[in-house]
This record gives sequence, structure tokens and C-alpha cells, in this order.
Amino acid sequence: MTGGSFWRMREELSSSALLVGFGLLLLVAALSTYLSWDTSYRSSLARQANEIRIASLELLNAVQSEELAAKDFLVTGDDAALAAHGRAEESLRGKLANLTQLASKVGRHADMMKAIAAQIAVRASRFTEAVEARRVDGLDVVFNQQFRDVSEASLDEVGGLLRQVANIEMASLVESRSDSEIGRRWLAVGSTTSFLLSAFLCVGALLLLRRRVNLLKASERVLSAFNAQLEMSVHQRTAELETAKADIQREKDRAEALLADLNHRVGNSLQIVSSLLGMHGARIQSQEAREVIESVRGSVHAIASAQRRVRLSGSNDLVEVNHFLDNLIHDLRSALGDNDKVTITLKAQEMVAPSHDAVSVGVIITEAINNAVKYAGRGDGPVSIRVTLEADRNKKPLRVIVEDDGAGFDEAGSQAGLGSQITEALSVSLRAKLSRTHVLPDGPRRGTRIELDFSQDAAAA
Repeated sequence: MTGGSFWRMREELSSSALLVGFGLLLLVAALSTYLSWDTSYRSSLARQANEIRIASLELLNAVQSEELAAKDFLVTGDDAALAAHGRAEESLRGKLANLTQLASKVGRHADMMKAIAAQIAVRASRFTEAVEARRVDGLDVVFNQQFRDVSEASLDEVGGLLRQVANIEMASLVESRSDSEIGRRWLAVGSTTSFLLSAFLCVGALLLLRRRVNLLKASERVLSAFNAQLEMSVHQRTAELETAKADIQREKDRAEALLADLNHRVGNSLQIVSSLLGMHGARIQSQEAREVIESVRGSVHAIASAQRRVRLSGSNDLVEVNHFLDNLIHDLRSALGDNDKVTITLKAQEMVAPSHDAVSVGVIITEAINNAVKYAGRGDGPVSIRVTLEADRNKKPLRVIVEDDGAGFDEAGSQAGLGSQITEALSVSLRAKLSRTHVLPDGPRRGTRIELDFSQDAAAA
């Protein structure tokens, strides 16, 4: 057996001994409680028996006092003697009621109490007749002797019944006191046993607690050493992770810088292509060919402007569309130069989208603004262009609207131009519904509204 197994078995035996002792303590406590209740119950029985015994003897004395008062009246015929008999009889009734109540409470002597009550009632009736006879006939020795004989016989019968009740209660009193005394002895034994068991359990629990405290202290020392080693390892690992994180961040910043530079270079390259198209278009003599080249040049310029303004957000190739369009429109305003006839305003909610979708939206908006600026000369007065972006609760594009109050588009040629074809193709790639309508269909300046709807219904359509 190893040392660890020995100490573990010792701990288990100690715990089992304490549990057994605790169970014995509970058993002794339960027995002591029962003995205490039984002793109290026996004492209550003894007290009731003693009360009934005393009440029966008091009633016997009251009956004897009533008998003497009755004889005194028959001899003297004095009203004072009759009044004394009345008081004795009233006391007798009180004693009888008290004894009857006590006997009914314990449920004993019911028949004897009925017999005693009947004899007392007969005695009262007989004395009433004797009082009447004494007042009518005066002193009658023969009648008095007969009354005494009958009254003494009745008194002997009542006294016998009351003595019998007293003897029965005396026996019950002696038995209850004996049982109560035995219960007290056993209660003393139980209390002593409980005290000894409690002391044993306290000492055992104290020793076991002390042993476990020592074990806990030893475990705490081992755990402290382990924690110190673990903290050192965690600190070293944290330093390594911080270094790796810094390296990753540097690589990320470098990649983002390279990507931003790439977008800028692509935009510049597209701008160079746009400039070359403009130079070649200026040399072409055909008006139709020049218009085609100019349309292509405008589309390339729109793509270049959008590409240069792409700024990625985070590491998910996402673009903050509202900031992107704000910068793009700033470029378009700068391209207008001194043309104060056209004003461009942007109202955009915060939203994010993939970079290619943002560029597509930027190209569509640029085409719409360029068309509005191109055809602004058809009407009189300034032209106001309003760009509105609406997003859903997840900051995803919901609706993009570009509208102006210019002369309006030509329905016959609105779908034939290259810009319109590019816009249609981009809206399909964006899975959005593209619509082109007049702002005021019946007005002299009908204006143009181009709307991209990204809602689910539009996407399904």
C-alpha cells in the first residue's frame, strides 16, 4: 500500500466515524426528545389525577358540611342555621361542578359522577321537604331521626363513591409519578450520552479539520509554485503573441498600402487611357466617331475616378460607401471647374459594400451625373443634382437615387448610348433593379431620376 493510499483510507475512515457518530447523536437526541415528551406527559397525568383526587375529597368535605348544617337547622329551626346550610349547599354545587369537569376532561368516572350527582340532588330535595315539615309541625323527634338515618345512609353512599374515585386517582398518581421518575432517569442518561457524543464529535471534527487545513496548505504551496511557473509561461507566450501580432499588423498595413497603391495606379492608368482616347478623338474628322470616342472616354474616366477613391475598411474587402461617394463627388465637383450652373449634393446613410460593388455604384452615379451635366445646356437656369443613398438596419445598400431638375432625357435615345448600356450591365452585376424616370413628367424641366433598388423584391425580379 502506498503512502497516498494509506492517508486516503485514513481520511475516509475518519469521515465515516464522524458520520456514524453524528447519526448516533441524532438517534440519542431523538430518544431524549421522546423521553422528555413522555416525562412531561406522565407529569401531566399525575397532575390531573392529583387534581381529581383533591376535588373528590373537597366534595366529600362539602357533603359532610352540608349534612351538619342540615341537622343543625332541624334541631334549632333557626334562620341563621338555614342560611349556613344554603352556603354549604352552594359550595357543594361548586365542588360538584369542578369534579365533574375534571372527570369529563380525563374521560373517567362518568357512571360514578352520575350516581353522586343523583344522590346529591335527592338529598337537596329531601332537605327541602324537611324544611317545610319543620316550619309546619315544629320540632318532631321521630321525623328528625328518620331524616338522619336516611341522610346518613345517603352520605355513606356518596362518601364511598368519592373515596373510590380518590383511591383510583391516587393509584393513577402513584403510577404516573413512577413512570415519570423512570423517564427522568433515562432522560438524564440520554442527555449525558448526547453530551459525550457531542464532545467526541467536536474533537474528531476539530482533528479532521486541522488535518485537512494542513493538506490544503500543502496543496496551496504546490499550487502557488505551479501558478508561478504558469504565469511565467503565459508571460513568455504573451510576449511571443504580441510580437507575432505586431508582425501580422505590419504585414497587413503593408498589404493594405500596396492594395491602395494598386487601386490608385489602376485609376491613374485608366485616366491615362481616358486622356489618350481624348487625344485620338480630337484627330478624328467624323462627328459620329468623335462622339463614340468621347462616350468611351467618359466611361473610362468614370471608372478611373471610382477606382482611385476606393478605400478598404477592415480585412473583409469592404468599402464605406458613403465616404467613398463623398470623395468621388468631390472629384466631380472639381472637374466642373468654374461651372457654377451645376450643384451636386449628397445625402447618404452609413453603409458598407464589397469594393467591386462600390466601384460599380460609383460608375453608375458618375454616368448619371455626367449625363445631367452634359444635357444641362438644353434648359435655362441652373441644374441641381441630388444623390441619395438609403441603407437597411445592417448597413447594406437598400436604394440609390440620382435625380436632377434639368431638361430631362430623350426617351428615343436613352437606351442606345454606350453609357446607358454600361449602366444596365453594372446594375445586373449588382443584382439591383435599374429604373430611369422623369422627376416632373409634365413640366418644362422634366428632370431625370435614376434609381437602383437593392431590395429583395427587386433582386428577385
